Amino acid sequence: MPFLDKKWFRNENNLSVQLTKSLIAPDLGRQINAVLGKFGWQGEPAAGVAVELSADNRRVSRAQFFLRGMLSREVGTLSANKIWEKADKAVLMAITFPNGEVFPFTSGTLASEYVPSEEVKVACSKNGTPLLPTDYGAHGIGDFCMRTVAYLDKSSNTAAGPKIKFTVLCFPENEETMRARSEMTDDVGWPGIKVLEGQAELAPSPPAEGWGCPLLPVIVPGTDPEAAPIRTSGDELRFAVGKVMATARLPTPCATAGSMAKKWEKIQQDPLSCGERMPSVVWPATRQPPPPQSGKIFLFGAVRSKSLASRKGGGRKGRKKDKFNVI
Repeated sequence: MPFLDKKWFRNENNLSVQLTKSLIAPDLGRQINAVLGKFGWQGEPAAGVAVELSADNRRVSRAQFFLRGMLSREVGTLSANKIWEKADKAVLMAITFPNGEVFPFTSGTLASEYVPSEEVKVACSKNGTPLLPTDYGAHGIGDFCMRTVAYLDKSSNTAAGPKIKFTVLCFPENEETMRARSEMTDDVGWPGIKVLEGQAELAPSPPAEGWGCPLLPVIVPGTDPEAAPIRTSGDELRFAVGKVMATARLPTPCATAGSMAKKWEKIQQDPLSCGERMPSVVWPATRQPPPPQSGKIFLFGAVRSKSLASRKGGGRKGRKKDKFNVI
């Protein structure tokens, strides 16, 4: 199991003033798209890590993986019987895959939360004749949810550089019903039907000078940078990125509803059978930076001597359902 090549982690400089300003996003939502656009992004699949800073903009308080862009330009067509074991074999299901931003990665890992069927455009037909949603139940078509699992592509150590591979899994019932089956549904290895597999670029790409990481973080300040200038060191930012990227684990894709049902049953009987599998290439461990020293602060790559009055309070509160990892 090789690590991502060390050549992508050389020098380890701090960010310049200009580069830092170009990476700032006001929140973890669609504003990330605007940051990517500054680096030439045009809507293709892209993945990266956003970091939210503390209230004094001096430390990273939490970090989150993100996926952006059109995951597939093609409509996915498959037999409904592949998703629901009792569905009519003559029924075809056409899936228009949502943009990557529909999948939230609030757990701080490279496995998204479950997305309900309402977020996915689906059309069903039988022998070429479209079916109305009111007729789905009569043909064995039920509710569903999806999630995306990402990890480093095995070709990441080639000259082209590291890339993200993502797998979109479909589950033949809603999240609430599925969670009632097992406490293991949060695990990356919880089996699902593979309905899409694709590749995404790591973004934003670092400049030619040595940043010491294959991607730049999108930065969400804890407060207005004009009131509290961003003083987060490069080591701190790289550690936050590495902490998230090192969580990558392989999904458990299934080809048929029957095989998935058997794996679900096995996990319910033996939860340990839902084990974690490592990708063929993994993100190397990043050294943890020392705590900031009194009298010395990093400001976009420059070291200044200055006494800082301590500020009370933590980072901005996220929505209650957000489950960021604390760095």
